[in-house]
Amino acid sequence: MKTSPPLPSAEAPPPSPLTVAVQAWDRFWFSRGDPTTLGLIRIMVGLLAFYVHLTYSWGLLDYVGPEGWMDYDLHKYVRREVPQYGLGSGWDEPFTPVAKGNFFWSIYSHVTDTGWIVAIHVTFLVAMLLFTAGLWTRWTSIASWLGALMYVQRASTTVFGLDTMLMILLLYLMIAPCGEALSLDSLIRRWRNRRAGRPTPEPEPSVRANFVTRLMQVHFCIIYLAGGTSKLLGSTWWSGTSLNLVVLNSSFAPMDVPIYYRIMVFLASHRWLWEIAMSGGVVYTLLVEIGFPFLVWNRRLRWLMVIGSVLLHTGIALFMGLLGFSLMMLALLVSFIPPATVRQLLGLAERVPSLAPGGALGPAPTAPVKV
Repeated sequence: MKTSPPLPSAEAPPPSPLTVAVQAWDRFWFSRGDPTTLGLIRIMVGLLAFYVHLTYSWGLLDYVGPEGWMDYDLHKYVRREVPQYGLGSGWDEPFTPVAKGNFFWSIYSHVTDTGWIVAIHVTFLVAMLLFTAGLWTRWTSIASWLGALMYVQRASTTVFGLDTMLMILLLYLMIAPCGEALSLDSLIRRWRNRRAGRPTPEPEPSVRANFVTRLMQVHFCIIYLAGGTSKLLGSTWWSGTSLNLVVLNSSFAPMDVPIYYRIMVFLASHRWLWEIAMSGGVVYTLLVEIGFPFLVWNRRLRWLMVIGSVLLHTGIALFMGLLGFSLMMLALLVSFIPPATVRQLLGLAERVPSLAPGGALGPAPTAPVKV
């Protein structure tokens, strides 16, 4: 029987720009991601959190004790009685009180016994160490975040940029599967699977890992964009003299270090070198902070921007003495490093077939998606 050839099918119409945008948005936020980078961030943040709160041990009662810098009565007044003002409804109306107190709480606001204060402090330190090691990570991440919050809400006079960044990162890590890789939890899980004869691919990609990583990346870009554009409001940044206020300020700069002092004297003795160094530093800072949120998404420029950010925060650590803050910003910056690169740097790529050369990232497409 003679059959007629099939009719040529019409070409599918190209997707609309809205469809392409929605698909790109979905891939950006809700595709599966390897949690290895989150594991590295957990180790960095955990070590920094433990170090920061270990330093509270010297003079612990001065920070959170009932007779500390902010004693119990003053802290109680700030929490419950201090007036909060708001704008009136008219142009000429003055500020008027709208509420009393502040919406924060700390266990140290209620515990006044020295023994219990020390015991709670040690408990938080142990939780942060376990979180760093990745043991019982789901629970120790919550305990670490709550522990850090207790000090921020009680010793508010000591809060600085380091504490802000620490709380941001601990919050993200608390909702992230940061214990799925580079952790004792993953080692124990692998050991149990081996004993039971159930080989499980490690680490397992998940939507949650990618989602939290994207949150970190976007948050980093917002911080840089806000910092860079706010600098444009300052006259010293336009005149190129803003760095003078930093490198010659003994409250920040290490003026007591002989080599640093000699470098400053040498630059100041040669006006053109001084202007190049100071004005160049201003331009570099503005270019990195304002350009990073836009250029880092380009694959060809990503490593250039990451290296530029590393150099920027290295300078902040050296010239302003903000080592802890710089390390915390670098921990957030690690979110831009691909998981495969992290594993290669740590020498783990060969152990995971899905990350070996030629292997696909994650399980087969038919596998259920872990959220």
